Amino acid sequence: MYRSVLFLLIFAFYQADAQSVLYLKNPSFEDVPNDSRPPKFWKDEGFEEYTPTDIHPSGSYGVTAKAADGKTYVGMVVRDDESWECIGQPLSKPLQADSCYFMAVKLMRSPEYQSMSPLKRAPANFNKPCVLRVWGGKKKGKGMKLLHETSPVDHTHWKTYELFLVPDDSYDYLYLEAYFYFGGGETLPYNGNLLLDHCSPIVLCRLAESGDDLYEY
Repeated sequence: MYRSVLFLLIFAFYQADAQSVLYLKNPSFEDVPNDSRPPKFWKDEGFEEYTPTDIHPSGSYGVTAKAADGKTYVGMVVRDDESWECIGQPLSKPLQADSCYFMAVKLMRSPEYQSMSPLKRAPANFNKPCVLRVWGGKKKGKGMKLLHETSPVDHTHWKTYELFLVPDDSYDYLYLEAYFYFGGGETLPYNGNLLLDHCSPIVLCRLAESGDDLYEY
């Protein structure tokens, strides 16, 4: 009897923890390298009149970095006409209000990202540093919340960024957005880029311990 009760308690604990883990679809942005197309399972959430994100390394724009995980990653830009790029996907379970969540992502800046300046209508290197903004949203109805904004990603090699998300409402959609850094000496707006790879699962903060490889959770 005692062993049966203990088993049920342990099973219930692990079931509760399993329910606290949100797995993203295609978290490492694996797909066929291509221009102006979001990776599979991710939706373009940028400006309608502009091209979407790119899947690298495609040999385009001078972006040559190897993936941090798998074979491909996603590249996003901000533009000198005050537009920027964003991707998103529905979550398997909603983020709950007044909870703390943790996720990690690998980020870098490409020193080369050659494209056309929409403002000057001339070739330009979109090589300025950006920040990553993480938003919670709703699949039905309106409502978005900025959950995290990183420091400017000015390095040209992959680094892991730890993100803490504290929603004030229930959100069942996640947005990843490249955005301008307003704290530097750059003239705003500007042309910049942000490369993303290897997102971890999203877990409750109490389950995240220092040194864990959350991607293998």
